[in-house]
Amino acid sequence: MNRKDFFFKPRDFRSIDLWKDVTEEQWNDPLWQLKNSIHNVDQLKRVIKLSDYQEQEIRRVVDELERQGKDPLRITPYYASLMDEDPFHPDIPKEEKGSNRLDPIFWQSVPTPANLMFPNTGREAAMCEGSRSYGAAYQRYPNRVALFVAQNTSCAAYCVHCQRAKSLDATTDVNIEEINKALFYINYNENIEEVLVTGGDALRVSKKRLQYVLEELSKIDHVRVIRIATRVPVVLPMAITDEMLTLIKESANRYTKGPAKYVYFMTHVNHYREITADFAAAIKRINDHGFTVRNQTVFLNHVNDYFLTLAETFRRMLWVGVHPYYLLQCHKEKGIVHFIAPIQVGQIYMKHLQGWLSGIYRPTYAVNIEGGGGKVLLMPLNFDNLNLNVKIDEKISESGAKVHTWDDKEIYDYEALGRATPQEYKEAIETMDKFIGRKGVFVPKIILVDEEGNRIETTNRTKLPQFEKQKKAKLLGYKVDKNGMPITNPATIASELDQLYIKSEYKDKR
Repeated sequence: MNRKDFFFKPRDFRSIDLWKDVTEEQWNDPLWQLKNSIHNVDQLKRVIKLSDYQEQEIRRVVDELERQGKDPLRITPYYASLMDEDPFHPDIPKEEKGSNRLDPIFWQSVPTPANLMFPNTGREAAMCEGSRSYGAAYQRYPNRVALFVAQNTSCAAYCVHCQRAKSLDATTDVNIEEINKALFYINYNENIEEVLVTGGDALRVSKKRLQYVLEELSKIDHVRVIRIATRVPVVLPMAITDEMLTLIKESANRYTKGPAKYVYFMTHVNHYREITADFAAAIKRINDHGFTVRNQTVFLNHVNDYFLTLAETFRRMLWVGVHPYYLLQCHKEKGIVHFIAPIQVGQIYMKHLQGWLSGIYRPTYAVNIEGGGGKVLLMPLNFDNLNLNVKIDEKISESGAKVHTWDDKEIYDYEALGRATPQEYKEAIETMDKFIGRKGVFVPKIILVDEEGNRIETTNRTKLPQFEKQKKAKLLGYKVDKNGMPITNPATIASELDQLYIKSEYKDKR
């Protein structure tokens, strides 16, 4: 990898049939981007290559999701330009198993037949915000709440893997009374010191609503931190304007008494192909206005479930001023089960990033437990204080586990994966192999059960990722010595360094 030029380069929009007559001014106008977002397959097929069968299948899925009352397809032109022209045969390095991959932007934004598969998500339902809410305020923890200022359909682009895909429909609404009830509750509960302003997307509401919410929060003395959740920098970076950022900075502390409230931006990068020059410019504008940007990556099968992909995503993210914050286990939600990767595999990757990347590059690996359990840390332990002699990458884990939550709950036999019968699994593989055009690309991780729901086995249990030191050095692009390892102790080559130093420009600098 060339560290001097690490930005992913989108396709030139003028080379794409749908936008061949678009001007530079139009392309960089966020309102034009939103107005011209991809909403149907007729538009999509003018952006990427689709066979007749692939087109037919995507239409079938979109039609079915619409029949269910959902709004299944929205991709900004900018984000669509990140997709390979042929997303079924993308230019992905062989070090990332490129021959067995589809384009990661395609996987995240285009519904496929897989989104109609595996309706059995397991023993527990997905998160239900309504059961823990007052108005638009949703609370799980003692000192912080999520404040929903926009409905889920407000997002600039729809993520196919979204945990809230179940409510992507026109019937959802976040009105001002719901927001006012939430603000009342936040003011009432003096334990609340942190508010996550979210949606949907917090930056896809009107300037009037955003200003109102932030100003009202500025009046509440016990609120110390405001977080703004948005994927706009990733899917619509031209919408991050100085005007918007100034509004946020001024509104968040307009009526604050005492120390200023600190504002964090929370964004959502899942793959290093989303880290472009435009994304970096948007992040710089945010940072220049005094805000910190942190990121939540979702660990996604078929998208970033590989050691090198995660490493590149985390370090390129930090290089442009975004702090990796969480690596989150994908939710068990109907329609997205094929995106779930085994927790043990995520733990192995996090274990092997230790030391090879600095701590500031590595996020915390966690899962949001359904039923109100909140985030449970999944970080691997390298300190065997119980002397169990069990290493995370030496023994295949079970499909269920006992979980201890932050509030001292115990959840027995929690399952991270979705469920299917052997016949459902077999039919799903056959359908997706035909859709993709080759085998070995669609590899869902599923708990197989019998007709009564009893576990039989977990698929894809035969092999866990294995890494030698030299392999990691090569994957991460480090220069190595004769032993195949990067330099970690300059004292061992001090005499060689002395000779080079004498000849260098540094020798006589003052």
